[in-house]
Amino acid sequence: MKSALAAIVLFFLFQSAHAQDTLKHTDNHKHKTHTSDSAKVSHLKHESHFKDSTTTHKSEVSVMPKYPRDGYIAVMYGLAVPTGSYSQNEGAITGSDFSLSAAFPGIISRWGIAFKFDHGSNGINADRLSSTLTNNTGFANITCSLPYTLGHCSYSSYLAGLYITYPGNRLIIDLRILAGAMSATLPSVTAEYYDQTTGTDGLQYQGQTSGSAFAIDFGIEARYSVTHRLSVFGSIDYLHADPSFLIVTSGAAFASDGSIILGSGQEVTSDQAFNLFNLSLGMGYTISAQKAKITKANYRTDK
Repeated sequence: MKSALAAIVLFFLFQSAHAQDTLKHTDNHKHKTHTSDSAKVSHLKHESHFKDSTTTHKSEVSVMPKYPRDGYIAVMYGLAVPTGSYSQNEGAITGSDFSLSAAFPGIISRWGIAFKFDHGSNGINADRLSSTLTNNTGFANITCSLPYTLGHCSYSSYLAGLYITYPGNRLIIDLRILAGAMSATLPSVTAEYYDQTTGTDGLQYQGQTSGSAFAIDFGIEARYSVTHRLSVFGSIDYLHADPSFLIVTSGAAFASDGSIILGSGQEVTSDQAFNLFNLSLGMGYTISAQKAKITKANYRTDK
C-alpha cells in the first residue's frame, strides 16, 4: 500500500514538474517573440522616419531681386538753355551748366533720396535786353542801346528730394523731383539812353547784384552701365527760381516829361525769374545698395 501511494505521489510530482517546464518554455518563447516584434516595429518606424527625412526636406532660401537697386555719384556738364522771362526780359542766351549729383536708393522700394548741385552761367543778348530797358522807361521818345561788352548771368542751386528708378540690365531710367535754394547774380550793365525829341543822350550805370530764392527741379536721366561701377549719364532738367534783386542805378535819369537828366541814384527791388532747361552728359560711379531679401520655404524631394 505504501509502495502504491509513493508511486502515485511520484507520478503527480513528475507531472507537475513537466507542466512547469512547459510553461517556462512557453513564456520564454513569448518573450522572445514580443522582443522580436518590438524590434521589428522599431526598425520599421526608424526606416519610415529615415525615408521621410530623405524624401522631404525643408530649407530656407533668400531670393534676390532681379535688378539690384544701386545709387551713384555723377559729374555732368552740358547746356543751360534759358526760357520764359529769363530769356525774353533779361536777354539770357544758351550757356553752360556744371552739376554734381548723388542718389541713394531705397532698400525695399524703387524710391530713393537724391541730391544735386548746379552751377551755370548765361550770356546776354544785347538787342533783347536793350529792348526791355527801352520799354521799362515808359516813354515813347526814349530808346536804349548797350554800347559796352556785357557780363554773364550766373546761378548756383542746392537741391534735394526724391527720385524713382526703373532698373534694367544695363540701361536705368530715373525720374526726380528736387527742391532747395538758388543764389543768382545779374551782371553790371552800362546803358546809353537817347531822347529822340531833343537829341540828348546819357549813360546809366547798373551795378552787379545778387539774390536768392526757393528753387525746384524736375528731371529725368538715363544711365548706361559700362562696367560694374562705371556708368555714362544723360539728363534733362527743368530748373526754376524767382530771385529778388536790389537794382542800384546811377547816371542818367528821366524827368516827368520824358527828358534825360542827371540823376542822383536810385534803388529798386525787382524779381527776375530764372527758368532753365539743362541738358547734360557725364560719368558716374555706382554705389551698391543693400539688396532686398525675400525668404521662402522650399520643399524638395530627393530620390
